Amino acid sequence: MPKIVNYEEKKQLIMKKSIESFLKKGVYGTHLVDIAAACQMGRTTIYQYFRNKDQILEYTIQHLFKELREDLRDSVIEDSDNPYEKIRKLIPAIVKQYLKNQKLIVLVDLWLILIRENNPMVKQLNEHMEESRNVFRGLLEEGMKQGVIRKLNAESMAFTLYATVESFLLHMALHQETEVSDHIQSLDILIEGLKA
Repeated sequence: MPKIVNYEEKKQLIMKKSIESFLKKGVYGTHLVDIAAACQMGRTTIYQYFRNKDQILEYTIQHLFKELREDLRDSVIEDSDNPYEKIRKLIPAIVKQYLKNQKLIVLVDLWLILIRENNPMVKQLNEHMEESRNVFRGLLEEGMKQGVIRKLNAESMAFTLYATVESFLLHMALHQETEVSDHIQSLDILIEGLKA
C-alpha cells in the first residue's frame, strides 16, 4: 500500500528548514541541496512542492505575513473596546505572542538579509509590511473619528507604531530578555500620548 503524504505538512517542513538556512547562510548562500539535506529528502522531492528556492522564499514570506495579519486582526476583532484601547492592548499582545514564536523576528531578519543581498523579493516584503501597518492606521483613523485619539498623521503614526513593535521585539531577542512587563509598561506610557 502506498505511503500517504500530507502535502501541507511537507510544505511546512520545507519552509521551516528553509528559514533556518536563509537566516544562517543568507538567501543567495542557500541552495536547494542545503534545504533538501536539512529536510532529509532529495532535491527531486523538493521539486514536487516548489519549483525553486525563490518560490520557497515567496511562500515563506506570504505564510509568515498571513499569520501576522491574522493575529493582528484577531486581536482587534476580539476586543470591543474603542480604537485607543485596542491599540493599547494590541501592542503588548503582539509582543508577548511573538516573543513566544518569533515570527516577526524571523520576518525582520529575512527582510534585512534580502536588503543586504539586493534581492528583488524586498519589494514584496515591503508590501506585506505595509498591509500590517494598515491595521494600526485603520485603528488610528477610527479613533480620531470617535474622538478618542488626538488628531495626527495616521500614516506616519502607523509606521511609527509598527516600527516600535519591530524594534522592541528585535532588541528583546538580542538581549534574550524573557520578562517584558516593565518594558510593556513603558510602551503603555508612550501609547498614552495618542489619547485625545
